[in-house]
Amino acid sequence: MIRAGKSLYAGLALRMAVVLAGSAAILLGAIWLSTRSAVDEAYDRMLSASALQIAENLWYEHGRLNVDVPMAAFATMTAGDRVLYNVIGPDGRSIAGDPEFHPAIPWKDLVSGPVIIDGYDHELPVRIAMIGRAMPVENGNPWAVVIIGQSRFARSAFLDGLMARVLLAIVITGAVAAVVGMFTLHQALSPLKRIEAAIAQRSLTELQPLAMTVPRELLAVVSAINAFMERLATRRRIMQRVLGDTAHQLRTPVTAFLSQIEMLAAERDDTRRDTLLDRLRLRAQDLGALVNQLLHHAMVLHRADAVPKQRVDLKALAQTEALDMLSHADRALDLEMRAPDDGCEIEADAVSVREALRNVLANALRYGARSYLHVELNDLGQWLELKVIEDGPGIPEEAWSRVRQAFAVDSSGRSGASLGLAIVDEVMRSHQGELRFEKREGEGFAVCLRFPKLSA
Repeated sequence: MIRAGKSLYAGLALRMAVVLAGSAAILLGAIWLSTRSAVDEAYDRMLSASALQIAENLWYEHGRLNVDVPMAAFATMTAGDRVLYNVIGPDGRSIAGDPEFHPAIPWKDLVSGPVIIDGYDHELPVRIAMIGRAMPVENGNPWAVVIIGQSRFARSAFLDGLMARVLLAIVITGAVAAVVGMFTLHQALSPLKRIEAAIAQRSLTELQPLAMTVPRELLAVVSAINAFMERLATRRRIMQRVLGDTAHQLRTPVTAFLSQIEMLAAERDDTRRDTLLDRLRLRAQDLGALVNQLLHHAMVLHRADAVPKQRVDLKALAQTEALDMLSHADRALDLEMRAPDDGCEIEADAVSVREALRNVLANALRYGARSYLHVELNDLGQWLELKVIEDGPGIPEEAWSRVRQAFAVDSSGRSGASLGLAIVDEVMRSHQGELRFEKREGEGFAVCLRFPKLSA
């Protein structure tokens, strides 16, 4: 029973949405990190430039540090930010700015240039730039330090505004990508609709393979559908063949059987009634044999591709069937079977192979063997060959092809439906084997069944 599962389109769309959302989040995070770094770098340069302008106006005279703070040093500062500064002399005293703005000074780092650090002023986060200048003092600490701090309001506002615009761009781009992706996904799945329509439009009798161009990803699916339809068509042909053969072969004998019953019912002479009764009995036997052969033929055709093959010991199977069939022989025969000790396994349907062996042995007993019947199983490397050898006249060479065909016209006067060797040939072809006939030197005839050997 087929159940409707999750939508392939919805599942792919959901996966695409997750991928787009994840990609947008990663992209937004990467842009935020890089933009924040760039904004901090730009603002830090301005902060360092302001500190440098103040430092350039420091001078040491008469044992004291002097500074002339230029107003231009604060011109680059963003309006709305809080700006703090302090100039500390070598003696540690503040000579300009806010004396309370005195963060810890990394003295060792002042030698390499401006130092940028994060700090606080009364719990307000600020960005701090420090520049040191060595003064000509006689002893002690020679460094004069310019410290300037700026709150993060402007840079945070700039970063937030920029990220809002970036987010808007990503949302718009994502929406466009989603619409385009959904359309593309719909187009990508359209071959499934074409395959569905191609199958739905077919009638019950149209079982030929689909002839259409499909994407490479769907080639295996369409190939599987075509293979299934081919198997279904084969089964349908077999069914039609069996029904046709059965109807054709049974029509005449059943009609004759009914006619003889009517003649028997109308006959009043006892002697003629006995004669008609004997004929009716013979006709019933022939009709029973025909029905059996038709059923066996239908069974072999059905099992050819409907039943999985298994490991079968051909030697054991042949021994069992030979003993069973030959035990019913109505005359004394020289019976013998020769086979290798091991390595006699094939991949086969045991029921079909057994039916083929029975037909070969039955033909040999009924039409061939006069004084002997031998069964040989020979290992030919990649093949196992089973021979049924008898000393009868055998089948004329010119009839070897004809006897493989079902219901072939038989000029030998044999009764029956002429299906025995046709069944054997069907079995051998379904096992990738071969049915052969062989004239023996002197007098004799052999039917050979050659099977692919199953490797150990």
